[in-house]
Amino acid sequence: MPGKIETAEGSDVPERRGVYLLTHPRSASNMFQIMMAKQPGYQNSGYKLFDAGFMSVGQMHRGRLSEWPEDDRTAAFAAFQKGWENLQNEVADAQKNGKQAFIKEHALFLLAADKFFAFEFPNDDVKAPVLQERDGPKSAHTNPTSLPDRFLLSMQPIFQIRHPALMFPSMVRAQASIMSDTSTRHPRVYSTLTLRHSRALFDWYLKNASSERKPRVIDADDIMSHPSAVRQLCTQTGLDPDAVQYEWDEVHEEDPLMARFKSTINASKGIIKGMDARSLDIEAEKTKWTAEWGEEEAENLAKYVKDAMSDYNYLLTHRTRGE
Repeated sequence: MPGKIETAEGSDVPERRGVYLLTHPRSASNMFQIMMAKQPGYQNSGYKLFDAGFMSVGQMHRGRLSEWPEDDRTAAFAAFQKGWENLQNEVADAQKNGKQAFIKEHALFLLAADKFFAFEFPNDDVKAPVLQERDGPKSAHTNPTSLPDRFLLSMQPIFQIRHPALMFPSMVRAQASIMSDTSTRHPRVYSTLTLRHSRALFDWYLKNASSERKPRVIDADDIMSHPSAVRQLCTQTGLDPDAVQYEWDEVHEEDPLMARFKSTINASKGIIKGMDARSLDIEAEKTKWTAEWGEEEAENLAKYVKDAMSDYNYLLTHRTRGE
């Protein structure tokens, strides 16, 4: 039954508590979440760690965490701790209501400030709080995020991906509407133009997840154009393929930041055609970027797209396909 996959009796695998939709900015994940909003047996919820993650992105220009004032470091970790508490609250509330949680988060935002900044400053030495579940046994931390292993292993992971040549320029445009400097040379921009976090977490799940919670991958193209792939994904993850929505009402978003990032999906009433990567020509896209941002920015963006392709293609080989 959808929402009722149970852990085998006597197993040391933590009880399944929901589905974790692990995405990347501008991967059309808001659309997929709406499509799954009426799954029976699930409590659908959005970002819990977004605020802390976006805070990290916005402060990359400040340099090493170890050189920050102590109060500022404390505030950064406190923001992630607050998100972690909210995440636990959501899962607990779903359980109280006799349901499992369906939660979406960008994979790179599962990293607290110390881990997020480490990719830019790998030799920085910062002592960060070790997070544990408040009502559970102590957990190991072998995964590449800041969340405890036991929590991650209690969730069915679905990784949503999209071609970098579509995601990355869209992210630059979205940031441009809320930030003053969105040059691809700026760390708060290029820190998001990578799929390494998704791949690292996927590989960890592949090695450590139980067989009944194998990590799944869905590509945005398949979501938009191949309903059979979505149905297969539902079958693989305990979701109801007959409860997937393909039409919905327009949404008004009160939060201005969320309104910007959700502007396209909030104005839609269903899947928007023509936004997939079929017949995508990188050189043709690069010409468009040059017209929009200039030659240097277009070259930089093309480099980040090229660098991300190995991770994208790797994840693509693991994607769920339609019958």
